[in-house]
This record gives sequence, structure tokens and C-alpha cells, in this order.
Amino acid sequence: MKNINVFGYATFGTPNGFTQSCIYGNKNLEKALKTFDLKTDAIQLLSPNDRIYSIRKEGIADKFIISYSVYTYAKEKSSNRSGTFIGTSLVFTNEILPENLILSSLHDVHQRLKNNNVSNNILTINHSKDFNIENIFSKDFEKLEHQTHQLNVLEWENSGKNLVVFIPKFGNNEIQNLFKKSFELLPKYDTIFFIDSKEIAEFVSQKRLFRIIDKNGLDQEIQILEEERKQKITNAISRLEREKEKLEEERKKELDNLKNQIAQDEQKHSENQKKIEESKSNLNSLDHHYNNFSNKIPALVSALNSGKHLEEVTHSFKQLEREFNEEKRKLGTSLQISSLSNSNANNRVSPYSNPYQRNPNDRNTERNDKNRNFGTLAIISIIINLLFVGGATYFYFMHYEEVKVMVPQEIITEEPSIEKNTDIAESKLNPLPNDFAKDENNKKLILDLLVENNTNIEKTVELIFEKNKIIKDVYQFQKDDYAEELIKQNPGAFGSNKILQKKDSLLKIPFFSVKVSENISPSTSTFN
Repeated sequence: MKNINVFGYATFGTPNGFTQSCIYGNKNLEKALKTFDLKTDAIQLLSPNDRIYSIRKEGIADKFIISYSVYTYAKEKSSNRSGTFIGTSLVFTNEILPENLILSSLHDVHQRLKNNNVSNNILTINHSKDFNIENIFSKDFEKLEHQTHQLNVLEWENSGKNLVVFIPKFGNNEIQNLFKKSFELLPKYDTIFFIDSKEIAEFVSQKRLFRIIDKNGLDQEIQILEEERKQKITNAISRLEREKEKLEEERKKELDNLKNQIAQDEQKHSENQKKIEESKSNLNSLDHHYNNFSNKIPALVSALNSGKHLEEVTHSFKQLEREFNEEKRKLGTSLQISSLSNSNANNRVSPYSNPYQRNPNDRNTERNDKNRNFGTLAIISIIINLLFVGGATYFYFMHYEEVKVMVPQEIITEEPSIEKNTDIAESKLNPLPNDFAKDENNKKLILDLLVENNTNIEKTVELIFEKNKIIKDVYQFQKDDYAEELIKQNPGAFGSNKILQKKDSLLKIPFFSVKVSENISPSTSTFN
């Protein structure tokens, strides 16, 4: 698949208006990309000598899109209205060219497109699909594919903000430098326009729909953004250092707990030597995983100190954390060989998680402590280990006989929706969702904002978080896992490319309800 694509577009008047077409590259982008039409009530070309450049970011599924555009004056074939134009855009997916090649290629393709389709400043065609593209691209154009490099971007969020930069006079070096500088501002702005016309600058100022600054203002914007980025890096380093300290404390605590459990089992259950040996193996594995995870954090700190992108380091940490938790899951319930104590091995919180989110197991643990005194003499203990280790394992030993635990078939609760949530037991979300959003007003509000065959799973999750604070507060740092759960709970709503296909099939929006969690109390269970 080509990483360089070219779009041509213009305002054609009645009946077609503005249209755009992909004249080189991936034709599928025609339906996926936003239009390159100018918002003429905010900015427009006012005379034949006017020229507008822009740089725009856009995210489609898992692709990062950067578009460099140029607009020049052109009248419509059948009208004399103002603000009409012809334009060309170089569209890059995941990879990009150096700024000097971008500018030279953009100028060359646009001039040839204009020569073929504009006469005396008037368009000679009525639709972009009718563009004469003969000899538009030079022989060396396709060779540009071999000169691209990877975009150093991990995550972009649409800000809905646009910026206009005014400079006294365009020059190739000036535009090239503007492209390079402004790239740093794309996390803050969706589109940045560049103009050298005082008349256009006055027009933009009067309309007040786009913010307009000069070259000095651009430098100040970049400086402010850099200071904010440095502060985020400083905060991230602090979180990572605290995480390392916490890992060391947890490692010691968990190792001590497991050693005590092993000692107790060796003393009371000498016949269970096989399980003891398995637990010793898990002890070594657990120590190795904690050491391995802990030893990789200094490298992340060094990477941030050396100037690496915060987003990239954050992505690396989350990947390491997923691998760490997966390895802990693989150890399974054999970690819990002792029947005398509970393990809190999974109470560790990521430095990127919500520090105010209460662990729902804290409440259950307190209630289990109260119920333990009411068990029969035949039950030695009940071990519940939830979250990352997963599952619930019960071991009872009394004179080498298995003690059977009877659990009531019905748990009395005021929330009947709890029974419907058993299909999410395998979810990666923490805490596990225990209900689904049923408010039709909220659901309609979300669905009205979704566009079939256009809205990706990431945008869908953002809209859900935006309209449902109860969901955002719990899962805002687990976007990927929440997206996976949303797809699983709504089969048929999303295609294999994770683009929304049928928004009417989006029926279940999972969330965690503290009220529901409180209604499930251990005190409602009895043991015989």
C-alpha cells in the first residue's frame, strides 16, 4: 500500500459545488478522509495572487494521516462568486517525506494540475473526477516512496481547533521552515493555515472563527507546548520511580507471603509435596517476573531524560505491564497453595491508572473477614484472589478428606441486571464491568454522533467516555481493553477493521456500578 497519496479538488459551482478526488495512491481514502474544502466564512482566497498553505492531522482506524495542502485562486466555470479555488494535497499515511521534498513536490503537482484544468483563472471542468491529470506526475515522483520515514507519533486526539499563521511574504525556505515548526503543534491543533496576504489576515481577524497569530506568536506557541511537554515528562518520571519503589515493596511482601504459605503447607500437609514443589517453582517465576519488570523501568526513565517522546515511553510501559500481568496469570491458582492465608498479589495499581478508583475487592475482603468466624469447624479457610491472578480457588483439607462447599443458587439483590453480566467474566477490564448502560436518552445521544462506515472504535469509545462520566472515571486509562470489550459485547456492530458498520447493533455499553457491586455481599452466602 502506498504511503504517499495525492488529492485534487476545487469549487465547481452549481450543481456539484466542492468535490475532491484521489488522483494518485489509495482510492479508498476518498470516502475515509475529511474534505479539504475551506471554511469560507472563516478564511478564503480574495484575489488571483493569493495562496494558502496548510498542514492537517487526521486519524483513521490505526493509521496516522498528515496532509500538506496548497490553495490558489480559480473562478468557477458558471459563476463569479468569491472565495473559489483549486487545490492539491499530499496525503501521508504513517510515513512522511522531508519538508523540502514535500514542498517541491506539492508545488510541482499543483502547478501541473492548474495548467491542465484552469484557463485565464477560470476552471475548465465541472467535477474533480473530470480532472485532466495527463503528465501531472514527473518520472521521479514514484521514487519518493523510497525516501519516506516513520512518523514519530503514537497517539493523536482531535482537538477541533484551527490556527492561522500570517507572515509578510512567502518564500520556499520560509514555507519549509513553517511546515517543520508547525508539525510540533499538531497535538494541539487539527489544521494550521499559512497566509501572506494582509487582506486575508484582516478577513480572518474580523470573522473571529479561527485564531490568527504572526511568526513570533508561532514561536511562543511552540515554546508553551514544549514547557507543557517537559512538565508531563517530569511527572511521568516521578510516577515511574514511585512504581519501581512500589514494585520492590510488593515483591518482598508477596515473596514473604508465599514463603510462609509454603512453610505452613510443609508442616501441615506433608503428603502434598507435589503441590509444594509446584509452588516453589512459581515462587522463582514470580520473583523473576517482578525483577524483570522492575529492572526495565530505569531504561524508560533514561529514555525520557534523553528526550524520547513521552507517548512512546508510555506505550512501552503499558506493553511491559501487559506482559508482566499476563505472565502472572500464567502462574494460575497454584500460587495459592496454602489454605491459611489470602494473597493480595493483585492490588498493584499502574502509575497511569486512576488513583481515586477504589478497588471493589477491598469491600469484599472486609466482609469475608467477618463471615470467616461463622464457618463450620470442617472448613479451614476460604481464599479469594481476584483481579490480575484471576479466578477463585478453594482448597480444604481436614483428615485428608475433601470438604464440599455449598453455595446458594440465588443471591438476593436489588439489581436484576447483575445476572446478565456473566458473559463478561473473561474481560481484561479492571474492575470487571457489572452492568450495561440502559438509558435510552444517553444511548440516542451517543448514536446520533456516530457515522456508519466512518466512525472507528477509538472515536466511539471517546464519545462514550464523553457522555458517560461514570464510565470515563473508571476506565479512562484502559481505552484499548474497553474498546475490545465493546466490540465483544456488540457483535455485528463493528467490522473487522474496527469501523462502525451498524450503529443500531450497538446495544450494550458496559460499565462498573459501585451500587451493584455493594449489593453482592458475602453475607448472603451460607456454607454447610
